[in-house]
Amino acid sequence: MKKLIYIICGLCAISSFGQSQGSANATFNLSQVAMLDLEPDNSTVTLSLATNEAGEKAAMVTANNKKWLNFSSAVSSTASARSISVKIDGGQVPSGIYLKLSTSNVMGIGQGVLGSPVGILTLSSAPQTIISNIRGAYTGDGIGNGYELTYYLEIFDYKLLDFNQSATLTITLTLSDL
Repeated sequence: MKKLIYIICGLCAISSFGQSQGSANATFNLSQVAMLDLEPDNSTVTLSLATNEAGEKAAMVTANNKKWLNFSSAVSSTASARSISVKIDGGQVPSGIYLKLSTSNVMGIGQGVLGSPVGILTLSSAPQTIISNIRGAYTGDGIGNGYELTYYLEIFDYKLLDFNQSATLTITLTLSDL
């Protein structure tokens, strides 16, 4: 038995002397990322007002008023947080009507510091923050991931309405550093 122990110890000593070590340098590079996307893409938000009964107020007819906001963000630990803003970049809302935007809480498979939505706001040509405090994060891609954006109309003055008037607007969303 002692012979066996000496043989095992000897083999262990020989195998440890036979080992060599090497090293390699590795470089890791993560670039800053700031990307946003709307889903479904290539679809237009369509809003209209109508009434079907005499004496009833006009109401919004929902056709296609939702989008999903997806984004990816990678920032340095010393950089400030990011935000997403929205503004009417082209066209004008018809008289007597507000164009409103509701931003949901974040949904889906995303991870990281995904920010905080502001809720509901009235759109204008001035940029307004809809999501603040975004850091390193991703929302997931496609419908059901990120923030659901719901556009709707609100009549604020019936005497200004012209139901023959229609408008095409360009709405711009921007992901930027604070």
